[in-house]
Amino acid sequence: MTIPTPLPTPSNPGPFGHKLRSQFLFPENYTQFNHGSVGLFPRVVQEKQRAWQDRAEQDPDRWMRRDVQVELAKVRGQVAQLLHVDADDLALVENTTVGVNTVLRSLKFSPGDRILRLSTGYVNVNKTVDFVCDHAENVKLVEVPITFPLTDKEIVDAVERTVLAHQSLKDGSRIRLAVIDWISSVPSILQPVKQLTELLKSYGILVYIDGAHTIGHIPVDLTDLDPDFYIGNCHKWLFSIRGSAALYVKKTHQHLIHPIAIPSDYKVDFASEFSYVGAQDFASLLSISSAIEFRKQFGEEAIIHYSHQLALEGGQVMAKILGASLLTPDDHQVANMFNVRLPFKDLSNPKLTSPTYLMNLLMDKYGVFTPTFRHGDHFYTRACAQIYLELSDFVRLGNIWKEIVDEINAESP
Repeated sequence: MTIPTPLPTPSNPGPFGHKLRSQFLFPENYTQFNHGSVGLFPRVVQEKQRAWQDRAEQDPDRWMRRDVQVELAKVRGQVAQLLHVDADDLALVENTTVGVNTVLRSLKFSPGDRILRLSTGYVNVNKTVDFVCDHAENVKLVEVPITFPLTDKEIVDAVERTVLAHQSLKDGSRIRLAVIDWISSVPSILQPVKQLTELLKSYGILVYIDGAHTIGHIPVDLTDLDPDFYIGNCHKWLFSIRGSAALYVKKTHQHLIHPIAIPSDYKVDFASEFSYVGAQDFASLLSISSAIEFRKQFGEEAIIHYSHQLALEGGQVMAKILGASLLTPDDHQVANMFNVRLPFKDLSNPKLTSPTYLMNLLMDKYGVFTPTFRHGDHFYTRACAQIYLELSDFVRLGNIWKEIVDEINAESP
């Protein structure tokens, strides 16, 4: 398919929008606004997944002992091209949580080591840092408090203030590792990761980039970014099957990092150790290849451009309907997800503090779902733009949320 020039936009979707719904598995009465949580995949990728499974069952020994290694190496090569790195510096793993655990539980922390993170880090990543601190002698957390809205400079300055404040303690401890999310989950913010990486490395701190939301979402160039470690899901935004992610480890650190489950190729080399960690269904990892192929018909630039423009315009239209504001002060902090304030009067209302009330209401009554969260003194919802959506979908979502807000506010005195 040839993508027209100029690139597709919400007012001129070109090959995107509702016409693509039939290529996914959506029921008629459901609209997906939460692509960022667990992703989804088109029919053609599912068909290829099942073809891989059939091939494995036709001759399991040939598959497990020989063929699957060849196919996985091809996938690593394709992902390496997307991320601009050497394929031998990549490992395919199930998800970001596994990737973060792999690195943090492989590194040997010494007494006095500190791990820095932002307060907006993803819960599973934060819990992994907590686990390491709980189980290593005198290894502690250094957290940077972040409450948006903030500019990029304010984010970078907050991190540097925290590093300098720790250095001023002069207690013999050191910040050894920083875990930084490239696109945070809730709230969803495109962080100034290049500036943060350069800053932290200038202080001799190892940098682990949590890029869970990046592959297929924004351009990724790890050679330019040059982190020590990076993890990115493929099943969130690239359209592969769930349970597919890419872990990057800089060559100088690869001898330190091992799979959580130690395989027969322990200490052979980094790529070999991660290529076969026992018998499993490899179809999810192999689906990365068919997801990349699906995207080629449109082109990465067109997909990213359309989704980004739809996020910007969708956020604005929802904010207008709700008579509220968006969280981010700068459009460049928005990728394909945005956060819009829900103007509830009483944030202590049990319907808002309940972990399930709003979720069940959205799913059961309206056939949609967007996660909600409290940040600072306000309540927000996060919505995702994607190539199967159009601006009219966000008009509908805004009206759904306005109806819910009005009903709950009517209960407040």
